[in-house]
Amino acid sequence: WLEFRRVLFRSLMVVLFSAEKMFDNNLKLAALVNSNLDVLKEYKALENKFTYKLPEDFETKEIDFESKEIVYHNAFNSKDQKIYGFVQVWNYKEDLKSFLDKSKEVSLKENTVKDYSIQEININENKAYAICYTMKNAKGSVYTANEFFIDNKDSYVRFSFFTLQKNYKENMLSIFKGLASSFKYEKWFALIKLKYYNYNKKNREAI
Repeated sequence: WLEFRRVLFRSLMVVLFSAEKMFDNNLKLAALVNSNLDVLKEYKALENKFTYKLPEDFETKEIDFESKEIVYHNAFNSKDQKIYGFVQVWNYKEDLKSFLDKSKEVSLKENTVKDYSIQEININENKAYAICYTMKNAKGSVYTANEFFIDNKDSYVRFSFFTLQKNYKENMLSIFKGLASSFKYEKWFALIKLKYYNYNKKNREAI
């Protein structure tokens, strides 16, 4: 569990403190709320079996953590340094709600997050959880976090959005949920096995 927490924390810190590229500050919030797909760009991953959409003016950077837990990570950032985020696919078999409860307990104990709330929702006929909280980075900037964890049995999909608290608007939650709802997946179990195989093969070659 401690190793798992370190991987989770590392992925978050890469986005919050190491991001170099960002998207246009003229983000058309109203168009996104209305699901105007003309302003969205489709991303494909895991042999094109996993697809989702982000605003076309987002700039992204795919990161390989060489982790057997995180099999896909794509970070996105804003040019005005107000919004950061990432999309992940996790290979993790523990009950998702149990994992989130443990993560919440540790985060609150370490006083790393505040104003934490979690709500069970449905995204594309999948059980999911919407999580909101605030957090402060090492430079003292306070962010509002909106995260969506989508349960897919042997794996789960994570969409995370972090906005400077002073720039956060109420309609952003609807926007972010709409983006999370753009995902589609196919034959996850076979893909996870393939990623495990490639990960183990890479480790064997390194020995």
